[in-house]
Amino acid sequence: MTAGLPLSALVILPIVGVFLWLDRWERERPRSLASAFAWGASIAAFCAIWSQAGLQAVVDSTMGTDVGAWVRPLIITPVTEEVFKGLFLVWLLIHRRRRITGLLDGIVYAGLVGAGFSFTKNILYFGRAVTTFAASDTSDAKAIAVLGITFFLRVVLVPFMHPFFVSVFGLGIAASVNKHRGGARIGLPIAGLLVAIVLHGVWDWAGLAASDPFLIYKIYGAVMVPVFLAMVILALVLRRREGKVITEALPALARDGHIAPEEVALLANLGERRRWRRDVRRRAGRAAARATARYQAEASALGIRTTRAQATGDRDGLDEQARMTAGARRGMLGALEASNA
Repeated sequence: MTAGLPLSALVILPIVGVFLWLDRWERERPRSLASAFAWGASIAAFCAIWSQAGLQAVVDSTMGTDVGAWVRPLIITPVTEEVFKGLFLVWLLIHRRRRITGLLDGIVYAGLVGAGFSFTKNILYFGRAVTTFAASDTSDAKAIAVLGITFFLRVVLVPFMHPFFVSVFGLGIAASVNKHRGGARIGLPIAGLLVAIVLHGVWDWAGLAASDPFLIYKIYGAVMVPVFLAMVILALVLRRREGKVITEALPALARDGHIAPEEVALLANLGERRRWRRDVRRRAGRAAARATARYQAEASALGIRTTRAQATGDRDGLDEQARMTAGARRGMLGALEASNA
């Protein structure tokens, strides 16, 4: 299976890069993002694999293997995989609720969980395909076809599938954060999970239809591509809106003393933020640059919460975010002073 590791990494790195790019305006803590990926790549992936094997054995022994051949891809696989991936988001909602400041955070965290899950699954798929091919006659047309189909599916058709499915659940989780009615706070995550399971089940069902070998491509084009494009458009709109909200909130943050007036222009442009961090790294080192990045992220989060409080009157988390921003600023200034000592 080690042969699948570099191939899986090659496929997954651009996907991780996309989600980190979406997160550039209000960067989440690197440790939290890494935890999301690690959860998907380890606990979620292995728990899903083990539970599927156990549930499949139960179904086969009670209903027969013919029924089991359909139950696993239609019910067992979608439910176990989406639930185990989504448990990280549930934990985030319960224990780190304040870190979710908008719908885009739900997409980013969920997408990284799905990327981690896909990374591990692809190691297994690629490793199995390469091992089978290496053990066969390399001129065997069937072995070549299996290897080619595996690469086509994993590299072209499905690299975003696991991140996409769980991102639907992530939207439900993020949408529930600012809801105060119990029905919405519970119903939105459940609805997101159910939609993710159904989409996953439809995709797996397409691969079962032996009577139409092209059905999987029809489903891909007719269902998955439009829904996926809708998610992409939504993510881009949310990213643009987040940048606009943050930029418009900065002057008020400066007037209230949360940020320095000269920092407004620096924080209002992603390129200026990057140059700011680069200059700090050159003058004061990596630790100071990381502290600057943290301050930029906390100031952005404060801008989002301030705008929400002004629009809705909901001040939940605003005072805490103001304290976190002040603490991040002190940390940045302290790192800069330490470098000059």
